[in-house]
Amino acid sequence: MLLEQQQMIEALKEQLHRMLKHRFGPRSEVVDVAQIALFADSSRVIKVPEAIEDTAGSGSTLSVGPRVRRQKAIRVLKDLPREVRVVDLPEAQQSCDCCGGRMHAFASERSEQLHFVPARLKIIETRRQKYACRTCHGQIKRAPAVSRPPLPKSMASASLLAYLIVSKFADGLPLYRIAARLQRLGIELSHVLMSDWLVQCAEALGELHRRMIRKVLDGGHVFTDDTTLPLQNDDPDRHGTFRAKLWVYARAGRKQRPLVVYDFSRSRSQEAPLQFLKGYCGFLQADAFPGYDALYESGAIREVACNVHARRKFVQVAEMMKEPGRAHEALRFYKALFRIERQIAAFTDEERYQERQRRAVPILADFKAWLDVQAQAVLPKSGLGEAIGYALRHWEALCRYIEAGHLEASNNFAERCMRPVALGRKAFLFVGSERAGQAAAMYYSIVESCRLNKVNPLTYLTYVLTHVRDRTVTLLTPDEFTASDMNALD
Repeated sequence: MLLEQQQMIEALKEQLHRMLKHRFGPRSEVVDVAQIALFADSSRVIKVPEAIEDTAGSGSTLSVGPRVRRQKAIRVLKDLPREVRVVDLPEAQQSCDCCGGRMHAFASERSEQLHFVPARLKIIETRRQKYACRTCHGQIKRAPAVSRPPLPKSMASASLLAYLIVSKFADGLPLYRIAARLQRLGIELSHVLMSDWLVQCAEALGELHRRMIRKVLDGGHVFTDDTTLPLQNDDPDRHGTFRAKLWVYARAGRKQRPLVVYDFSRSRSQEAPLQFLKGYCGFLQADAFPGYDALYESGAIREVACNVHARRKFVQVAEMMKEPGRAHEALRFYKALFRIERQIAAFTDEERYQERQRRAVPILADFKAWLDVQAQAVLPKSGLGEAIGYALRHWEALCRYIEAGHLEASNNFAERCMRPVALGRKAFLFVGSERAGQAAAMYYSIVESCRLNKVNPLTYLTYVLTHVRDRTVTLLTPDEFTASDMNALD
């Protein structure tokens, strides 16, 4: 009974430590494993092969010596308009004070300043002329119609709607702050009207979003993750918001340009990923969420687990230890594995595969042997026991990344795609309905895909909304939108 109580106390202390660190501490997972030769818990030491690190100038393609990144304080990212102002001497002063001869200009002193041109609103009034015959009054002719507005019977133009979408879903501004900006420019818009515009636009862009989903699933390698997006309570018997979920499905940019899509669900039920990935065939990079297990049963979808998730559990244990121990030993294996991944990041897929087989496979074999030994020496319900158990339960999926060069060792790509969602969640707190949640998923898909492809989302959305009601135009997805398309619209 004393042993059980001690084990429970240690588990509660670990939980308290993790909660306090999550609330007040840094999020970095860096742990110093440089000195772990003296172990306080008498664990068995296994030598981890050091990755190749040649010094600069050795000619090796694996050189990853320390690099100092120096960024300019100001970088001009595009060809900005340039206004040249020449400051000259008055005509009367262009003669020499010594001899009175005419002076000539031989050089100039130059300086540059960035000038901000404030945004402005304007009303475009379109008048279609009508003609009638005064003789017979039998015919009326009208001037040809211009492109139809994005929303029928609305004053909102494509550029204004694009501004609202980018402000909210790229910059994380709630609607009341957007309304304050527009008010300073000379117009008042109610929150209800802006919300209605955004939902209507999302419905008009439904086909574009479905095309993006098909392109992501056709890639054969999908990164996925989920995060909370609170949903406004519509149940009178329930207090607080619903913990709705926003799921991300991303295609990395190794074989093609990157693309990201999001999906909204009312809960974290497995029905959401099962329905979204129905018919998908390929690799699925995800965490160990049990809701994905049904997807792997048929064999059409192969699980690729995230080594960062597995490493994080050892990091949490190592942070509580006063002296280096088993958790630090495990982190040394991960350090060697991820060092290899950094070194081969720019290689071709075939080169990555060969390097992993040559260098990562022996380290993984030693790591597996170490885990098997330590699993018999620690309490299963302790923090270290849970970390070891997690790694062993998902070992096959954790090692699957070595089977192909285009696979990744971690799911960090999907987690990075969740950052704009977290930013917006802090600003506008929740979505008002499931319909609004689906609209938010669509807009995050467009904005994040534009960011990954270095496309200006304001320019892209203006293009999309200008042609969304033109059935003769097939809208380009963000990965298809090129610099020439942007220059044509700027």
